[in-house]
Amino acid sequence: MSDRPVVRQLIRLAARLTGRPHRQDIWPGLAVDRASGLVTWRGNPLLTLLSFAEIVPPDMPLIAIVGSGPSVADQDPTRLPPRSAILLNGAASLAGSVPPLAVMVEDERFVFRHMAMLARLSPDIPLLLSPAALRAMAERDSAVLKDRRVALIDNLAKPVNQARRTLADPALDAVLTRGVNGTALSRDPDTGVVIFGTVALSAVQVALAATPNRILLVGIDLTNAANTPRFYEVKGAAAASGIVAGLDRILGGFALARDLAGANDIMMTCASPVSALLDIEIAYDPQLSTPSQD
Repeated sequence: MSDRPVVRQLIRLAARLTGRPHRQDIWPGLAVDRASGLVTWRGNPLLTLLSFAEIVPPDMPLIAIVGSGPSVADQDPTRLPPRSAILLNGAASLAGSVPPLAVMVEDERFVFRHMAMLARLSPDIPLLLSPAALRAMAERDSAVLKDRRVALIDNLAKPVNQARRTLADPALDAVLTRGVNGTALSRDPDTGVVIFGTVALSAVQVALAATPNRILLVGIDLTNAANTPRFYEVKGAAAASGIVAGLDRILGGFALARDLAGANDIMMTCASPVSALLDIEIAYDPQLSTPSQD
């Protein structure tokens, strides 16, 4: 069963039939003025978008990207320096013990399933949201977003308020680094990011643009073929994972990110001892391992 309410599924279908499928991300009720950053909800001002640099400052010693893979249950994220972590999706549940740099959500289905988790976040925690996640949160409880610090995860191929385009469009040459087999990453997340089907790669594009000394990938296991519960889920109630179906493309994106990090003297390592990232020569970093793993 889909995590989307039936009405959202109907809106998605209608948007596809009218030839404007990504218009449904903000309709109905959300309006985003990309020039001014003003976001309105049902005609009323909601917030003003910030640039990513205003939330993720340049040249940090460390940016940790914390996913929700099962490996997190066997690690100690509290060892991360305060305000060094971008918490992805259900990793937002760690915010009380791991004060984050930001919380990042790309898929509206996570909002529908876990709005209560997001609503509990302290108002001073910035959010990095896709247009669809932003709209879904406003639908559920717009007060959670009122005047909050938010940056927009826009899709370079399906930009808000604009027509769809391919990543081969020459207009994107100035912001894209292209790799093999059509793989590409954005160097300018304020213009947009390349969407891979995992929010972790969107976060990596944001982190690379901030040029920290180190990027640590936490809980990004990419090995969840059996839908093993994420660290915050319970057995029998885990949301389905589509990671495995797109794994080759996702690993291609991480391989390009690895190369870009190296070319810019950024150390990129992986804290998960079971991650598929180890297979593409992103080195294991044991800094968060618990004594049972040492």
